[in-house]
Amino acid sequence: MQLTLGSELTPIEALNQVPGILMHHGTLNTNRLTIRGIGSRTPYATNKIKAYFGENTVLNYSTSFKDEGFLFAPFNNEKKSIVFLKKLFQIVEEPFFKNTETFPEKKFKVQIEDKKNHLELVLAGIDAIKKNSFKKVVLSRKENVKLTSFDLIEVFEKLLQKYENAFVYVWFHPKVGLWLGATPEKLVTIKNKEFQTTALASTQNYNGDLNPSWGEKEKKEHQYVLDYIISQIMDQNNGITVKNFSVSETHTIRAGNLLHLKADIKGEIEKFELKNLLNTLHPTPAVCGLPKEAAKSFILQNEKYDRTFYTGFLGEINDNSVTELFVNLRCVEIDKNLAEIYVGGGVTEQSDPEKEWFETHLKTKTIKSIL
Repeated sequence: MQLTLGSELTPIEALNQVPGILMHHGTLNTNRLTIRGIGSRTPYATNKIKAYFGENTVLNYSTSFKDEGFLFAPFNNEKKSIVFLKKLFQIVEEPFFKNTETFPEKKFKVQIEDKKNHLELVLAGIDAIKKNSFKKVVLSRKENVKLTSFDLIEVFEKLLQKYENAFVYVWFHPKVGLWLGATPEKLVTIKNKEFQTTALASTQNYNGDLNPSWGEKEKKEHQYVLDYIISQIMDQNNGITVKNFSVSETHTIRAGNLLHLKADIKGEIEKFELKNLLNTLHPTPAVCGLPKEAAKSFILQNEKYDRTFYTGFLGEINDNSVTELFVNLRCVEIDKNLAEIYVGGGVTEQSDPEKEWFETHLKTKTIKSIL
């Protein structure tokens, strides 16, 4: 079945009839839907679904990042980034209306073996920090949850309703698989010469207070991220020239049931290649560590699983001179009747392994609450 422009069938009505979808929901009241393909920008402060329909199942990769389309990039930047080319898809737009329907939450058991393995990993990370291998490392795990049923449309609706301030997406390719997520972290937005990125780190549970107190460990962890991003952007050796540079005050933001520390970074780029900028920013200390290469090496050697697209980045590139990319956090990969949930947290010398485990447990609830 193929939906053509001018069809009386809306994307929502067609959704269950089309094999493969990608949906995404941006911040600031932007709502977008893509079916089997990629979505281009829907203007902020609008409620529109934008659907891309295509029949080509060939995987296209981007190495120069000069393509126009939707990018899905892995954590390990030595691996290929997938791009859905905009020119290969038909586009349909429809209004999106948020409903007030509530969904009962399912309960899932905590796997004792998952906790044991993560505690050991965190202890190994702390030991490496004490030996001066690096200052910080972000360690993650994958939790497998068996599904008795799975309704993709219902799950997507839950994501949109519960995480209004996150970039919510569904991504599918028959040769790769089905991914969903609700990430609070922007990697970068570029519009003409203006750019914006964020330093996001540290986590605590939301208990009704949007102005909580933060411990020294959390403040230090966020400062690591902020200082690194600033130093990388301003580094004269990265081929990027920046002017009118500014950094906001650090503040607390809410993403579902979690709170984070965030600072906004803005400026104008005079000369740059998108590839150089992305290599400069990714992976950030918020998903990797400091120094970057040492932390990344520890992750690849010690996590004992492949992150693939978790803590990579995704979003639209070069769409009408606009690029908007998000870090792939709070995400899940669906494989038949199995949900593979990816979560992690920053580890410093002051880290408490039990608290680090509990932080990842809180993050799994972001996804479990919508399954």
